[in-house]
Amino acid sequence: MKRHHEKEWLDEEGAATPSELEESLREVWAVNRYLGGNPPLLRHLGRMLGRASQGSDLLKVLDVATGLADQPLEVHRWAASKGWKVQVTGVEISPSIAELAQRRTAHNAAITIEVGDGRKLPYEDGSFDVAFSNLALHHMSDEDAVAMLSEMQRVSRHGWVVTDLERSRTAYGFARLLALAVWRSPVTRHDGPLSVRRSYTAVEARALLEQAGLKARVRRHFPYRIALFSDV
Repeated sequence: MKRHHEKEWLDEEGAATPSELEESLREVWAVNRYLGGNPPLLRHLGRMLGRASQGSDLLKVLDVATGLADQPLEVHRWAASKGWKVQVTGVEISPSIAELAQRRTAHNAAITIEVGDGRKLPYEDGSFDVAFSNLALHHMSDEDAVAMLSEMQRVSRHGWVVTDLERSRTAYGFARLLALAVWRSPVTRHDGPLSVRRSYTAVEARALLEQAGLKARVRRHFPYRIALFSDV
């Protein structure tokens, strides 16, 4: 199954109304929560933040391509349960999506949402203890993915992790089933199966790391997930 390059509606500014974007991104949140998206991310983050917490009372975390800020909210809640105090910055390239995320997190002083490009992060080297990104890699070309990975390496002191879907015929069939029977948003019904077709395999992800010149690893996770990570 070859990688597809058609753009998703979420990638096209103005292709969906704010309410349509919010509805679709909430369905993405449900995929992360109920279909295995969060555990791989938190597993790798836990190792990195555990090490970083030994030398700092406040951990600075960056979420690249934050979307509706589901992950900053989840990471903040999860870190508190571990006894870690975190300040999470979410960066999002789409101004309209960033505005929705800002409204959603306005009650939480530990979360900041900013407009920015993950391929050229507006932060100095080593600005964060840990950086992460979830379900963003498949939106990118090889060139853009390499740029984002390099930038995450640059701004993180104790490591970074990128989690995403892994392309396969089985995963695509499952996404088609969800689009037919579960998802209600037209955006998600269009973008969900396409996301699988746009995603990288583990072999392709390792090739991205090689292109970026990064000493990092790729691990497959159930179901249909991969994690790229580096413990700096």
